[in-house]
Amino acid sequence: TMPWKINHCMFVDLIHSARNRVVITTPYFIPDEPLLQALHTARLRGVEVHLVVSKKADQLIVSLAQQSYYEELLDIDVRIHLYKYNFLHAKHMSIDDNIALVGSSNMDIRSFALNAEISVIFYDQRVTAALIAQQELYFKSSEELTHDEWDKRGSLRRMFHSIARLLSPLL
Repeated sequence: TMPWKINHCMFVDLIHSARNRVVITTPYFIPDEPLLQALHTARLRGVEVHLVVSKKADQLIVSLAQQSYYEELLDIDVRIHLYKYNFLHAKHMSIDDNIALVGSSNMDIRSFALNAEISVIFYDQRVTAALIAQQELYFKSSEELTHDEWDKRGSLRRMFHSIARLLSPLL
């Protein structure tokens, strides 16, 4: 296995292992097919899935590419929390009540394939509880995106999302 695949495989495997809840916090969420499939099968198993991302963008094209996945995620009932305040640069994930992952990797191909990212996994309920408490604070500081609200976006914005989605493997 190529070293860059380790983080990607770890994220996908952890999501597949979830039984109750997954919370992903990342500034950049541009998933590939295995990651989307892991989220989809988690939802089919009844796992509650939350994604926390910034409402404010720091890179327009990346933000549009990220948003191009929102409809797909909302269709499978992933709860998308748009952090309202500053640009949220936190990168962590909790799985159920016993696994916490913290690191430098975003949830995008660039982080998986090009950047030398590192993550640490904690198999500890105390550490995971502390991370979950922080994630709950993010939920309170966020607006939850609804399918109805997302459907109201205009055709021009939909077009920009589609174009950015085509570029997502390069971002």
